[in-house]
Amino acid sequence: MRSLGTVLKKLTKKGNIGLIASVALLTVVMSLAYPNFLTLFNIEITAMGFIQEALMALGMTLVIISGGIDLSVAAVLPFTAIIVGLLLKTSLGVWPSIAIALGVAVLIGFINALMINKLRVFPFIATLATATMLRGVALVITEGATISGFPTAFYEIGHGRVYGIPVPVIIFLVLAVLFALLLKNHSYFQQVYFVGGNAKAAQLSGIKVNRLRYVIYGISAFMAGLAGIITASQYVSASTGFGLNSDTRVITSVIIGGASLSGGKGSIGGTIWGVIFLAIISNAFVQSGAPTYWQDVVYGGMLLAAVFLEEYLRARGRKAKMKSWREFLTSG
Repeated sequence: MRSLGTVLKKLTKKGNIGLIASVALLTVVMSLAYPNFLTLFNIEITAMGFIQEALMALGMTLVIISGGIDLSVAAVLPFTAIIVGLLLKTSLGVWPSIAIALGVAVLIGFINALMINKLRVFPFIATLATATMLRGVALVITEGATISGFPTAFYEIGHGRVYGIPVPVIIFLVLAVLFALLLKNHSYFQQVYFVGGNAKAAQLSGIKVNRLRYVIYGISAFMAGLAGIITASQYVSASTGFGLNSDTRVITSVIIGGASLSGGKGSIGGTIWGVIFLAIISNAFVQSGAPTYWQDVVYGGMLLAAVFLEEYLRARGRKAKMKSWREFLTSG
């Protein structure tokens, strides 16, 4: 109970107050404009419509805190969906198919880390190259066709309920608590903050930076793979069209949640509030009947604004430090 209380406290910590206030204000405005906004039905629709991004955002939080970026998640999602779809057409069974598909996803994450560690490729380039290749391979495998005809047991993953709560939402909540506890209490995962703050210093202090990157990118790819499996179950099909531009939404959720693109800063609590904020905006487009293609324009603008704000605050911090040093040096 104490650990769970710590997680809940993290969700409402001071650094998230501005975002929480924005979520509250947007919720009030939407509920006044659209009376059905706060109904259980609409809340469930909102949650299920953004569950893939929510899952991937958990893994992306670790990556961004470590000073990296993972643009391959938007391609790992459909690729894993296609792999599990093809395996389900065989006699393997549901759970072995899922295990193999997730294993493939983790392997992709390891390849990303390998390029960053051994080839010294920037994370942006390494993961962008991976994303491009995966989408190409997916098109070659499927020839642009949709894979369907899955067993009923697989359908239950995306549509099943436990005590009335959708299974994908339960999966996200369990993993969110797990990630938050690991970042808060586990010394190994706390190392991502040191690596993100200064990778060279972290290496000199004894942290195995390269090995940690394998874990981080493996987790990120695993979460994207899990999102792909849930998507395939929800749509009872697998398509190369899944996950388009989801990387932008995922990164935006993490950044507006307080993480820094330069690394060393971020939290699961902040990411969850970022996900909630973007999910409400997505639902606002649906409720208002506005063209949905404007969503990515809004998400991109929010990401840009968050980056500009971070740079502005960092510049102010540097000026304040320089001023204090000048005052110290001239005080004698």
